[in-house]
Amino acid sequence: MRPSSIRSHSTVAACVIAFVGIAGCASAPVGAPIDAPRLVVGDHWQYRVTDNLRRGEISQLDAEVIAVAGGSARIRLDYADASGRTEWIDEVDGQGGLSSGTLWRERPRPFNPPAQLLAFPLEQGKTWRQVIDTLHPDTELRDQILIYGKVAGRQPTTVPAGGYDAVYVYRIVQLDDEEFWRTRTTRRGAVWYAPEVKASVREAHEAEYTEKGGGPDMTTIRTESTVLELVSFRPGK
Repeated sequence: MRPSSIRSHSTVAACVIAFVGIAGCASAPVGAPIDAPRLVVGDHWQYRVTDNLRRGEISQLDAEVIAVAGGSARIRLDYADASGRTEWIDEVDGQGGLSSGTLWRERPRPFNPPAQLLAFPLEQGKTWRQVIDTLHPDTELRDQILIYGKVAGRQPTTVPAGGYDAVYVYRIVQLDDEEFWRTRTTRRGAVWYAPEVKASVREAHEAEYTEKGGGPDMTTIRTESTVLELVSFRPGK
């Protein structure tokens, strides 16, 4: 493993510890392991997204399963805010891994192996880490996406769609977007997953990077502070 990779792993591990301290709160046991959802054509979710870096600006995320084949599902996503609309396709495998799509503010692309944003089956205390080797889109140099997560238990939460006894997961994702002048983006997330809707009902995300240069001039730049909440779910047939 390259020295830069070791440093990145250490950084993420430290972030995980800090985030656990911030986000941790009383949770009930998960109970029986929760398997990956069985998606069907027509499954449809609508979410409200609140952007706290833009004075609480509200946007909408619409997701619908448009095809299922061989255990994989294609999901059409439509994001609309004050500046317009963006549409793309995510493809997930039978274990819920993201095999193609977007992790955050990027053009859709394939992931090999699929990105385990939720590592099913979800079990009490389960932790996982994943390293996905990639090539930087501009320099074509080798890079990595790093994912760490932990299942903390069940926590009740209320969103516009109603109240849920959801499984609480916290997660750290380090993206492969490092530049000569800044570190890679670190995205911390708290996820409340409800099996009855086959998806998360609430997510809270914070993202940042640090400018390089050393000394007191190093500055950490926040790039995201959002809350996503389920507004409605319509199961397919």
